[in-house]
Amino acid sequence: MLRGPTALLTPLRRACSTTACLRAEIAALKAQLTSLGSVPVAPKPGEQSFFAGAASEYTTELKFFQPHIDDTPPTLPCFRLINDMGEVCPGAELPIIDKEMAMAMQITMVRVSEFDKVFNDAQRQGRISFYLTGRGEEACSVASAAALSETDFILPQYRELGAAFWRGFTFEDTANQLCSNSLDPAKGRQLPLHIGDRSKRFFYVKSTLGTQCPHAVGAAQALRLMGKRSV
Repeated sequence: MLRGPTALLTPLRRACSTTACLRAEIAALKAQLTSLGSVPVAPKPGEQSFFAGAASEYTTELKFFQPHIDDTPPTLPCFRLINDMGEVCPGAELPIIDKEMAMAMQITMVRVSEFDKVFNDAQRQGRISFYLTGRGEEACSVASAAALSETDFILPQYRELGAAFWRGFTFEDTANQLCSNSLDPAKGRQLPLHIGDRSKRFFYVKSTLGTQCPHAVGAAQALRLMGKRSV
């Protein structure tokens, strides 16, 4: 069956619409950040923040503190290379990424965004029971996975679908798991989004936050005992 011109143009129109929406969102966010940055916020008398990051400073130096050796500051500095406006921070050295790698990362981030839209709506409609988007975190998960080699292990949480797509999970793989159908490797025994694949060195997602830390330490210790150089 031949597809008409309208059907052929639909994907292009969708892509253009998505691009236009993203540009509008970016412009709105930049305007909001600019206005927030121009408004001084002074603490009220006697006010105390229990969030340590509130007093944290930014740094372009990636340093790991060892409390028993180093003179550790009261609050650890926040490492970043670009500011809220997407500009390179003074003194920052950005890694050099070739065009092919950059394009692959960008495509993966867009795929995550599009997948999130479809299945977030599906969850709201009651078609699946559980879904959490990675909106705003696409670059974090994709870049973290891209920095690793194929022999390294990933212990993800539920908003890091970008890392899964980078490791080779397809839309179909993930959709099967979300719908708990007969093609789901776990056969519906896992919550939606609790994906994993031993062959991809991708541990199953956990909804309990923080469990990845001790699991990663255990995996690292096992690799060390086996004499392997994987991360």
